[in-house]
Order: sequence, then structure tokens, then C-alpha cells
Amino acid sequence: MRNNTLLKITVGIVVAFGIALAVVYTGYGELDRLSRYEDRFAGRSIENGAKLFETNCIGCHGVQGQGIPGVAPALNSEAFFTTRLQDVGYSGSLQSYIELTIASGRPVGSGQYAAVMPTWGEEYGGPLRPDQVGDLASYILNWESTAVAAGGGGETTATAPAAIDTSGDPVEVGKAVYAANGCAGCHGEPGGAGIIGPNLAGVATRGPEEVPGLTAEEYIHQSIVDPNAFIVAQCPAGPCQPNLMPQTFGTTLSEAELNGLVQYLLTLK
Repeated sequence: MRNNTLLKITVGIVVAFGIALAVVYTGYGELDRLSRYEDRFAGRSIENGAKLFETNCIGCHGVQGQGIPGVAPALNSEAFFTTRLQDVGYSGSLQSYIELTIASGRPVGSGQYAAVMPTWGEEYGGPLRPDQVGDLASYILNWESTAVAAGGGGETTATAPAAIDTSGDPVEVGKAVYAANGCAGCHGEPGGAGIIGPNLAGVATRGPEEVPGLTAEEYIHQSIVDPNAFIVAQCPAGPCQPNLMPQTFGTTLSEAELNGLVQYLLTLK
């Protein structure tokens, strides 16, 4: 009897130990699977953010987040990741700072960067959902490991974008300028809806109707180099506001690039 009891106890201990091992093994497996899921989710978020950045942000912050002098600061600089929060006195995380800035925009320019930043979050009247704002922040944060030292103190220094080959057809040059400067980020693709600014489909015929005395070419040229000269009445989110479009294209674009952009926009009838 006693031997049977000891045997039962021993078997019970072995079974319990086996169950415990199985639970631990399963738990580690679940943790590993959860970790892999989180990595895949983070990867998709960064990919989605990259697409959103290309569509909406390169016009001011550059193709690689290097910024554009006089327009917007660099986002891929060492200073942005190491001193930015301290410089602006923000006590939260860098991710929340980026998300808040994207969502609410920057309604006034600074001494170094005159352009204002439009509101992008739908809770502030912009076109992006909270998850899209989060994806953009994830993409920007992904630059941290390879951030370029810019040494600009409070404002990270912007670098000029690469020049565009202007030796070909001016219309094709204009298409490249439109893409490289992120014009679609505000104006959308031709034929589609504008995002922040008005869509440019029909600008070649609409412009002279709004400003009598100017040819379509003159109207478009002046609207690029002096965006506040003619403010369109209505934008997607309401009345169009001044200073949303960068004021520096007259100096940052070469004569050939500017002419190409005008010629391209003239085709949008």
C-alpha cells in the first residue's frame, strides 16, 4: 500500500513537472511568436510611413528627410534625435512629439524656416487618420540609427536637394520637378483631388479667368515664385490660407527647372 502511494506521488510529481515544462515551453514559444509579430507590424508601419512621406512630405523635408533650406528642417539629423526635445522644452517622448507635430502642424514659421506646416491629422482638419500619423512617425524614427550629424543646435540644418537633369523635354523636366519637390503632397496627382492645396488640373485655363490680364504662363510662373500673389478661394479643408506653400521656389529651382514646371502645369487643361 505504502509503495503504491509513493508511486502515485512520484507519478504525480513527474506529471506536474512535465506540465510545468510544457507551459514554460509554450510560453516562450508564444513570446517568440509575439516578438516576430511585433517586428512584422513595425516593418509594415515603417513601409506605410515611407509611402506617406513620399506622397506628402518630401516637398518641404526632402526625399531623404534632409530638409530644404529656408523651407523646413532636416529630420534625419543627429540633432533631431538627441537635442530636439530639450531645445523645444517638450517633456514627452520623441514619438509623441513627432506625432503631435504632424497632426497639428506648425501654424507659424521660424526665423530660419519661413514656411508654415499644415495640419495633417484628421482631428485637426487634415487628411490623415491617427494610424497614418503613427506610421509617418515610425518611418521618421527609423532614421535614428543612421542619422547624419548636422550640428545645427536647436534647428537641424537642411541640405539642398540633388539637381534634376534639365537637358530633355521641358514638360518631362517639369514632371520630375513636380515629383522631386513633393508638389503632390499638397496638390495631389493631376486629375485627382487636392490634399492640402487646390488640385492643379485645369490651372492652365483657370488662372487667366481668375486674374485677367495675365497669360496662363505668367499666372503659373508668378504663383510658383510668389505663392501669396494669388490665393485660390477654396482648398479641400476650407478657405485657402496664405504661407502654406513654400515661398522659396524662385531661388531653390534653377531657371530650367522653373520653366519645365511651368510647361508641365500648362498641359493640365
